[in-house]
Amino acid sequence: MRSRTRHTATSCMRRLLLFAIFGLAALIGCDTAALETESQVVVEAYLEAGAPMDSVRLTRTARASAEYTPERTAVQGADVQVQRLNDSGGVAATVPYTETDSTDGLYIPETPATVKSQATYRLQATPPEGPVVAAETTVPAPVEAVRTQNDTTTYPDPDDENSDPPQFELTVRPGPSALERQNVYVLTSRSLLDLQSIPASPPDSVAGRLLTPFYLEQYDADSDTLASFRVNSSGLLNEANFTSNDDGTVSITLPWLAVAFYGPNQIRASVVDDNLYDFLRTQSAQQMSLAPGEIPNVDEDIENGTGIFGSFAEASGKVLIRPPNLTGDDIPLRP
Repeated sequence: MRSRTRHTATSCMRRLLLFAIFGLAALIGCDTAALETESQVVVEAYLEAGAPMDSVRLTRTARASAEYTPERTAVQGADVQVQRLNDSGGVAATVPYTETDSTDGLYIPETPATVKSQATYRLQATPPEGPVVAAETTVPAPVEAVRTQNDTTTYPDPDDENSDPPQFELTVRPGPSALERQNVYVLTSRSLLDLQSIPASPPDSVAGRLLTPFYLEQYDADSDTLASFRVNSSGLLNEANFTSNDDGTVSITLPWLAVAFYGPNQIRASVVDDNLYDFLRTQSAQQMSLAPGEIPNVDEDIENGTGIFGSFAEASGKVLIRPPNLTGDDIPLRP
């Protein structure tokens, strides 16, 4: 469940999912194609239904023995655009992108544009050298948060086997799936605590008041920071894993293992497109493979390159999780 990737304020999915969802370039490094001597363009871009069109990052693969950082591998001077296609596959609208001054291969839309649900988008990126890199994604239908239950609850007492407090539940109304499968979700929890006011590597006594038992066992004050535990994501979860209600809604119970921090947390349920589904499914298979000859390539759906151009729709809710045997000094209960 643990994820240590960067994320934006607009969505935990973008820098996460590419998640644990997702030091994306690092995951792509597991692909045998990334070990070839010929460099490939790496795409990292996500579209969220109903949200402003987000950034596109272009870098290049590095040798297996080389350190991968966007600053060292950035693709600069590329012509980048995202096209919304019509029902016949023609171009209905085009959003040109411009390169930022960040020197890490980041491109942003020149004009604001909103991502339309159930529309198909094509990314085209033309680097100064090499062929056009292209990919397409069909955005899932919107997901509406209908209600939440147990918005304030207490974490189970690890010393009491009979401890069974109510779990947070998010009920959503998913749109119809335009894909040839049921909706598939990724659950993400993000702590809303003000971690900037806490030392980067606090002593174990501080971490013990903030982190839930599973994550506290993994925490090392000498090498970890609390911020690296802030965002945690599940793997792919079929809609059939959740409770289907008579009114067409789906109720999602948050597993305790998804929660790293006591206090306020934001919980997101994201329906993913085929590209993210394929990427995460095959990346998960890599982690399960033991012998090098059994490791499959990541399914990435990028023409003349590698990486991910995916889309999702999400709904969210907030929960306040109190530690067992709460005392006044245990945790800051506000973001």
